[in-house]
Amino acid sequence: MRIRILILLIFSLLMFATTTISSPVAKREFVESVATFVCPAKNGDTSGSIQLGKSGVLAAPIEKKNRELKKSKSRVLPLTSKARVVAGESPTPLLLSAKSGTWLALSQCSSSAGEFWFIGGTADVSSLGYFQFTNENLGKAIIDVELWSEDGNESTRTLTIPPRSTKNYSLTTFMPGKKLTAFHLLSRSGLVSVALFDERRKGLTTYGGDYIAPNSTPSKKALIAGIPGAKFVKKSKITSQRIRLFVPGETDAIIQVNYISPTGVFAPVGLDSLRVPAQKVVEVDLSDLPKDRLFALQVLASEPVIASVLTRGQFNNQRELIWNSSVEATRGERMALAERSGYLSIVSSAPKVSFTVVKDRGKRSTVTLPVDAMAIWKVSDTVREIQFQANAEPTYLALAIKSGSGIAATSLAPAQSKELTALPVLDSTLYIPRAR
Repeated sequence: MRIRILILLIFSLLMFATTTISSPVAKREFVESVATFVCPAKNGDTSGSIQLGKSGVLAAPIEKKNRELKKSKSRVLPLTSKARVVAGESPTPLLLSAKSGTWLALSQCSSSAGEFWFIGGTADVSSLGYFQFTNENLGKAIIDVELWSEDGNESTRTLTIPPRSTKNYSLTTFMPGKKLTAFHLLSRSGLVSVALFDERRKGLTTYGGDYIAPNSTPSKKALIAGIPGAKFVKKSKITSQRIRLFVPGETDAIIQVNYISPTGVFAPVGLDSLRVPAQKVVEVDLSDLPKDRLFALQVLASEPVIASVLTRGQFNNQRELIWNSSVEATRGERMALAERSGYLSIVSSAPKVSFTVVKDRGKRSTVTLPVDAMAIWKVSDTVREIQFQANAEPTYLALAIKSGSGIAATSLAPAQSKELTALPVLDSTLYIPRAR
């Protein structure tokens, strides 16, 4: 018994000694990092460019040999057969692509991620659309692609994207013959950048093409900004305008669609109470909307939903299609713009919005606009970059441009977020014995 008491006493003294001996608190060090941007490669007989905020931005092509990022000599980089990586501290690059006399397309470069949602495109006989996957990393990426159509859930595909490579997959290889498509991409391992392109042709007749921006994650609230209306250009005739909806859960959703323009907000008749079946992709006609230059749609749903709008028509005597995806609110953006005139759509409940405009030669100015639900700012071809500050009220952005090749629009995604990573603490006294 005495031995047990003695052992317990010695153990207690040792514990007391270890907890009372003072030791210096290790100072933690942190490193700040920002994910790089990945700009898609061109596909087929197309031309285009990557618009940077200014020259001197670090960039490099993505190929098997891991090249060091080098300063660009110009703010405009040609679109080539290789995807390109751009330093994340720069303004979000903008990609402008065109096929002569056929279509004009617009998209932001995005960062690699482990999850994407897309609703848009088609896999029927008219489809020339494709997915482009880019793996900028040194390890392979394994991606599961969940598929849905107007008929419901389709079989899931698993893709392997080799390191430092870009691979294209035709939409018809995923769901042959399906007209309405939606996709959920989820990584098993690795990160990828994904671009979805919709191009259509029937016989010798072309119907245009456009990038489909990634959707915001499924939510009971979705905002689609920058949708072109009948008055976007003088010679325009919208032949079809439809909202595509998808409820990924197991329960049907009751959905209300609100129309937003600089003149106000209202719920159009027929769109104020829609029942959308779960697990099926549906489209609803928007033909009875007012004839504005640009507008936005707010989707309020009883269940999480994703949504996009497809506009088809004749613009400047050319057939064209334009996709607008739901977008997340800005967190404070620095975005490069194309050297094209166009319109910036701003949707916000704030009474006014201010942002900084950077023109050629770095000339800066501040623009302040009153916002009655939505404002439109005319962008001149001399603007190189815009900079937004994070607002208390959610603010949503989209850009629409026009040229001789057609018209194009894209939502403007939130800027790259910075991450702080704690460096490991190394205590050398654990490895260096004390002198006796």
